[in-house]
Amino acid sequence: MSGAQLILIEGMIGAGKTATAEWVGNWLSRRGEDARAFGEFAEDHPIRTRAVDQLRAAYRARGWLGQAGTGPTDEPGAYAVSQWRRLAEHCLRERQTVILESVFLQNSVMPAFIDGASANAVIELFTAILEQVAPAAPFLVYLRPTDIAAAIARVHHARGRPWAAQNIAFVENSPWARPRNLHGPGAVVELYRAWEALASRLYDRYSFGKLMVTDPQHDWPAALTRIGTAIRP
Repeated sequence: MSGAQLILIEGMIGAGKTATAEWVGNWLSRRGEDARAFGEFAEDHPIRTRAVDQLRAAYRARGWLGQAGTGPTDEPGAYAVSQWRRLAEHCLRERQTVILESVFLQNSVMPAFIDGASANAVIELFTAILEQVAPAAPFLVYLRPTDIAAAIARVHHARGRPWAAQNIAFVENSPWARPRNLHGPGAVVELYRAWEALASRLYDRYSFGKLMVTDPQHDWPAALTRIGTAIRP
């Protein structure tokens, strides 16, 4: 159970993170709380990651995003884990509930895994972020599919061939997939199977409030009710 003012919505692509984050933000606002849900590509996002900046640049090149904002940078400290401490302090100082989707595991920790980092190195990064954000004791909602191959097929179909092709190419050319000689949609499936195994270890190590929701798309109303009850008992 949680009264946390920082809520992290995580899970693999297509898990329902965006819809869940938006629902939580609107639900808390209707309860009279000062709450803000930040989408993955929000220009005023409180956490900046290289992964999102790279996606912004790629999506703008294809006309999938507007032209505002910035791409990857070599600016010192732009992606430092210390920004998590500043966010935690903001939540406590302003008494504002901040909901973030994808930014913690999906866009801050998983990229190291995709780049070929060892499990120990990934765990160290995960731990370093948690140490910074600890003052806010963030609540983690993790959305997980039981059938990863079906989840990948579903999200590729929903987002269309251009998006799916880019996703497949990104994984095929990653330091994780190249040594394994993985290609096509199967490369994405194998990546997420391996990542979910490590994510389970990270979830077990998560030291604050948390909730895992399996296959929320099977019954969204029930899943959202369960999430709301966990966040605000």
